[in-house]
Amino acid sequence: MKIALHWIVCLALIVWVSGCAVMTREIQEKALQGLPFTELIAGIDQYRGETVIVGGHIVSVENLKDRSRIVAVQTTLGLGQEPESKDLSKGRLILVYKGFLDPEVYTKDRRITVGGRILDSSAHDPKASFPYLKVSVEEIHLWPVRKPAAAYPYWYDDYWYPYPWGRWRHPYWW
Repeated sequence: MKIALHWIVCLALIVWVSGCAVMTREIQEKALQGLPFTELIAGIDQYRGETVIVGGHIVSVENLKDRSRIVAVQTTLGLGQEPESKDLSKGRLILVYKGFLDPEVYTKDRRITVGGRILDSSAHDPKASFPYLKVSVEEIHLWPVRKPAAAYPYWYDDYWYPYPWGRWRHPYWW
């Protein structure tokens, strides 16, 4: 009984962890795993045409005739491939999407996760003022806007609670 329960828990955990990713299974299987962003930029000749999953925070969206161009601040991906804080960014992402992306939906500072093929990087561009990775988007996931947690509406101070576990500071405690 104990062994069967152990296997059920392990199987449920595997299903739960694999279900956390936002990219399709095809993109996940083809994508390069565990390569740092700086290594992708530096080794562009080796990695051009390979599939990657990257994420970041949108800086701007520009719609052209048949495609959209997104510039995003690159961030590492956390649990469920969700972009983390942009404070530790190593550069920018230039994302080329075949189709229209509404700039009113894909607004500044929205978080995105993208699966696609590497096109180019700043390694071959002497005029580039920042490191970037150019990716042709095959799949894109726009994360919902985070709402700040509401403050606790009640004021609490344990100074006035005359309990042994409170900090009752009456001058005549005896």
